[in-house]
Amino acid sequence: MSTQKEFIKIMTEQFHKGRTFALVTVVDVSGSAPQRIGAKMLVSSTGKRLWGTIGGGTIENLALKEAQAQININIPLLKEYELTEEGEEATGMLCGGKMSLFYDIQGAGTKTYIFGAGHISQQLVPLLASLGFWTVVIDDRKEYLDENFKNLNVAETITGNLPQIIDSIEFEKGSYIVILTYSHDLDEKILKHLLTKREQEFETWKYLGMIGSKRKVSEIFSRLESQGMDPNLLEKVHAPIGIPIRSQTPEEIAISIAAEIIDVRNKKE
Repeated sequence: MSTQKEFIKIMTEQFHKGRTFALVTVVDVSGSAPQRIGAKMLVSSTGKRLWGTIGGGTIENLALKEAQAQININIPLLKEYELTEEGEEATGMLCGGKMSLFYDIQGAGTKTYIFGAGHISQQLVPLLASLGFWTVVIDDRKEYLDENFKNLNVAETITGNLPQIIDSIEFEKGSYIVILTYSHDLDEKILKHLLTKREQEFETWKYLGMIGSKRKVSEIFSRLESQGMDPNLLEKVHAPIGIPIRSQTPEEIAISIAAEIIDVRNKKE
């Protein structure tokens, strides 16, 4: 497989999985430098090199860290590096030249994690996909995922023991999280796990919603408060989920949830 084919293959995989990554390109070189203009490197949201190189060594390590930082804020960057031991943008290198890198953020969509693969989720996934959201569906029933989501526009499916599987998920900043499982008890366990085990990340998420009637949500919140959970955290949870349109069917409930998510997405900071 040629290098160009590998580049296209990895880019396509990242887009298909709804992952945000950076394309780092050498756009200018003067003097002695470890790479030429046009050299490229793909970097994951965790700062891992996926493909290519812009020179290796110190400059590449700096570029990996910079790429991760720009992915986190979703802003492209043009930056010049002095490949010297001294200077404002010195790298500690001995090449003596200069190199300019352009960090282009790719695949920066909106990631939505849906707990539950039931009828509402099956209606919600294609609806959110049509609105520009990347969806990840999580359920402990592998057969539901295999049967009902193989032909839907879903970025990824995850199966395993809920809510323990939460600990293995790397929620991106700005994520939307929807709890729609087949059991109110399981919904409660997932919500509790998210707000305790991942509490520090909660403020970085755009949305956390849980299905349930007003009475059922009130009961769940009361139990969680009695177990010591901060009521201020619970106030930030969208529950009952969705905007009030007197929805009854899975299709209508999915529309109400999508409408609430759109409302949150479109609000100015």
